[in-house]
Amino acid sequence: MTETKQRTLLERMIGRPLPWLAWAWVVLALIWLVLAIVEPSGFHTTMAIVWIILAALQVASVSFTRRQERNRARNSAEDS
Repeated sequence: MTETKQRTLLERMIGRPLPWLAWAWVVLALIWLVLAIVEPSGFHTTMAIVWIILAALQVASVSFTRRQERNRARNSAEDS
């Protein structure tokens, strides 16, 4: 199978998730969380919650992509 046929719909729409970018999102989420703890306000709390959710989605997409690559490698090794 060619590379374009093996890519998921998510990879076709937004590209392959990058691990360093996912960890950058985690760092930004932690910064907002610290701000929400140090200076509690509705804005800081909302931003902290949103960034934590977005960071979790980024890390999940990276782990999902890695798992898909491992499965593809395992299946191609079994086929040959």
